[in-house]
Amino acid sequence: MAESKLTPNPSGGQESVPPWRDIRIIGIFAQIAFVVLVIMGAMWLLGNVTDNLGRLGGFRCPDGTSSFSCGYNFLKVDSQFDISESVIDYDPSDTYGRALLVGLMNTIKVGVLGIIFATILGVLAGIARLSDNWLVSKATGWYIDLMRNTPLLLQLFFIYFGVILLFPPIRDAIQLGDLPVYLSQRGINMPGPVFLPSFATWLAFVVAGIILAFVIWILLGRREERVGKASNRAFWVVFGFFTVSIIGWFVASNSNKLDQSFMIAKSERILAFTDLADNMERRLGAANLNEIDLMVEEGELTSEEVDEAAYTLCVISESASEVNFTAELRRLNIPYTVNRSTRPDQATAKYAAGECEIYVADTVILTGERPLLEDPFAQAIVPTLERPVRISIPEIEGLNFVGGIKISPNFAALLIGLVLFTGAYIAEIVRAGIQSVSKGQSEAARALGLSESQRLRLVVLPQAMRVIIPPLTSQYLNLVKNSSLAIAVGYPDLFAVAFTTLNQSGQAIQVFLMVMAAYLTLSLSISALLNWYNKRIALVER
Repeated sequence: MAESKLTPNPSGGQESVPPWRDIRIIGIFAQIAFVVLVIMGAMWLLGNVTDNLGRLGGFRCPDGTSSFSCGYNFLKVDSQFDISESVIDYDPSDTYGRALLVGLMNTIKVGVLGIIFATILGVLAGIARLSDNWLVSKATGWYIDLMRNTPLLLQLFFIYFGVILLFPPIRDAIQLGDLPVYLSQRGINMPGPVFLPSFATWLAFVVAGIILAFVIWILLGRREERVGKASNRAFWVVFGFFTVSIIGWFVASNSNKLDQSFMIAKSERILAFTDLADNMERRLGAANLNEIDLMVEEGELTSEEVDEAAYTLCVISESASEVNFTAELRRLNIPYTVNRSTRPDQATAKYAAGECEIYVADTVILTGERPLLEDPFAQAIVPTLERPVRISIPEIEGLNFVGGIKISPNFAALLIGLVLFTGAYIAEIVRAGIQSVSKGQSEAARALGLSESQRLRLVVLPQAMRVIIPPLTSQYLNLVKNSSLAIAVGYPDLFAVAFTTLNQSGQAIQVFLMVMAAYLTLSLSISALLNWYNKRIALVER
């Protein structure tokens, strides 16, 4: 075979390749042609969509013209459909825009809680997967294999129809030990915090405590570097935070004395909240209210006499005033019964009719309702001690629970399903991250005398985080996107509300564009946050 050679040119160099045969030039023109084709295809597709939308009239304005903004005028129309649960206030008379906002907030609630609980479960399961205990390791492995190899939708159906809906009715609700946590067909009822007006004051002190703790941590850290001696930073950080928070608690409790009150007839001669205890002792003939149960056991009092002497309260259902007032009554062991109303005027009517002897509400409400009574000057408004946060305890009353936090069966099934499913994937990520740390690091930690928990917390996990964070980001994004399966169990998330809005309004393109934009925003926000954290913990090479 003859050997090919480049033909020398007169100047002594090699012959240049013609432009139409130069692969570099051809590559540039090919890329330009590809970009032009993509732009032309996109313009054709956009023009086709615009023409079709124009024929459908989806973006038509009232004056007959077409505009992109006019396509979203339906968001101002009354929705006229109910949403079973919402983070913010919602009524069927609200607009479609408000309804979609409710769906978005519900999706964010599921996403935030799901990420928190799935992370906790995944980290614990990932560590347990590497346990030396055979039973713990195998049980965790079975859980991971089961969750990863069955469809999420099937798991949601099983949890909803095969577990939660098979719970007993409310009257026979399952109580978890002696805890005020109840499982029934209506979902899960558990104690929950109730924030009173003074909470804002206390929150300011809590924020100040966090800032103080951060400052203490930095200052003591610099001092340790300067003197080369540990100063027990953790203790002083915790001490500083709790000191400021406790001071704020007492300040907030005494700064809002006029926010919470109760109304009672002046003839009862009740001038302060503590007078209620003295008055009850006189009614029962008891020297100390804490001895009521003992007196009933010894036969000095009967349960009927205690019930007859108990105060009857008129309250607005599920109000902070009710939780605050009844918490103080329980603290003093004062017997009471509650007559609930949904609106202040209903509670006022019951109080005026003599159905209760104490009307409990915000001071503003009582001040406004008292002039409506037949003899307003015969009624006294007495302030009630207020705490920034009270704990509301669920109780069975009638055919439902009152008080506490109510978790619907739909939300419980969705949250549990997402947590179990995503937690299994996170567990494998954590396991891989821990195993990526060289054994020498663990051996060095043990040689220094660190316990197994200290080795894991101070040596292994900080290094494993560099491997864990990138795939963990994908699992967080999957959890948020998988929450759209809420429609299968009847939970009104963004997709479910959007589907109802689409059916009623007929604005399919507009609704789906908003849903896509919402999920895109949530995903990009999560990615940006975790990417920022990943850069913070990344190794800096010299």
